[in-house]
Amino acid sequence: MRNLAWGLIVGVGWFAACGGASPTVGGLGTGDGGTDGGASSSSGAGSSSGGATCGHPGEACCSGACASGSCVGGLCQACGGAGERCCAGAACSSGYACTGGQNGVCARCGDPGEACCDANACSGGGCCVGGACVGSGSTCPSLGGACGTGSCGSCGALGQACCGNGACTAPGVACAGGTCAACGAAGQTCCAGGSCPGAGLGCANGVCVTCGGPGEACCTPGDTCTGGGCCDNGACINGGSQCSQGGVCAGSQPCPG
Repeated sequence: MRNLAWGLIVGVGWFAACGGASPTVGGLGTGDGGTDGGASSSSGAGSSSGGATCGHPGEACCSGACASGSCVGGLCQACGGAGERCCAGAACSSGYACTGGQNGVCARCGDPGEACCDANACSGGGCCVGGACVGSGSTCPSLGGACGTGSCGSCGALGQACCGNGACTAPGVACAGGTCAACGAAGQTCCAGGSCPGAGLGCANGVCVTCGGPGEACCTPGDTCTGGGCCDNGACINGGSQCSQGGVCAGSQPCPG
């Protein structure tokens, strides 16, 4: 009798142990469900790509424009630094110049053999000839005369006659009426490449004018506008306005095209 009772106690204990295992299995099942739930959350995070932003380096361009960087092949890339694409308006960081136009790259400028910096500037009294700097004391290619303080002998500097093909070789001057005159300030001729180094100025019809506001010229370099406006074919439009080549002005960036 005692053995039977002991057997019943062991059986009940074994059954309880098995029953106790069920919650454990159930717990594993719940854990698996939790893991699946976590995977679902990850999928939800992935779905945020549906609302992915655009316009920043590494992201898609926003209607052909970038909030920062340059739009290349539909993707925004860093611009303006050494070896990088030129930014809007053929702009580069200080000490660099855009070589190859709007689709070119930024390269160091100012020293002999390098590209001329903004407004034809070359270091050490050099001369800007054909877009490249010639060192002081060297002969100006195709123009003749020795380069000195921006002048190629008898032409190219402020107050001198323009050199062949209407070229001026000194910094901050441009050919006007056959004479090299100061450029870049309000009301003056635009400097080389249509630049106006003065603050708040842009080039319109060859003359430096106030820029940045709606209907005004875009400021250079960079084709920028004030108040969240965008540069559209050389003129500023208000933020939210329709760009002439499609898209909407947003982010103070030039319109596509």
